[in-house]
Amino acid sequence: MVDPLTAIAAVKQADEALGVIEKLVAKLRAQPDIAAVKLSSALDEIVKTYLVVDQAFNVYASLAIDKDALTTRSQELLTIAGGSLGVQVEEGRGNCSKIGNIYQEHLKRWFERAFNQEEQLAIERAFTWPGGLGDADDTLFSELTKLVKQLENEAKDTLALVIEKRPDQAQQSVLRTYMTLAPIQQAMAQAMQQMFKLKNQLIQVAETT
Repeated sequence: MVDPLTAIAAVKQADEALGVIEKLVAKLRAQPDIAAVKLSSALDEIVKTYLVVDQAFNVYASLAIDKDALTTRSQELLTIAGGSLGVQVEEGRGNCSKIGNIYQEHLKRWFERAFNQEEQLAIERAFTWPGGLGDADDTLFSELTKLVKQLENEAKDTLALVIEKRPDQAQQSVLRTYMTLAPIQQAMAQAMQQMFKLKNQLIQVAETT
């Protein structure tokens, strides 16, 4: 079972790493490099995974909120319980290692031209230290995998209650899951905003090359 505090901490670590980069974007604009496109593309994959998890969570929560949804929208419950969500999250893993490679092969030289030593160290932490963007496969995505697994297991239990024609208990099961996991979703939403903002800034940098 996912520990909400650990999951939130992993999301916030990645968010803080993005914040370090965003603070220094102005200096990157002064010395633009096509490497900005590579970083933006890698961030795309993390955003996609966030969105997949966020959408599944919203669908699952709505089954308890919308009247008779647990019976009229049983296909959506089956989809979550079936395991396809976990497959999509696993597909997203590996992109953080890709970010680490992009840093070493393309970004590091660019950052050495643009930043002073103190700023370079801060950037290196953001990409390579534990909890940084290059390490997120073992931190952030590990927690997302646990989150998805719990959601799938909860959906299976809820589906069993629906089949047994116990709608009230099924609704309560969904609501309990929502109350447990909602703080993680909120942290993810904040991180997505930061990521979209940074991606747009990187695209603007790349357009000036």
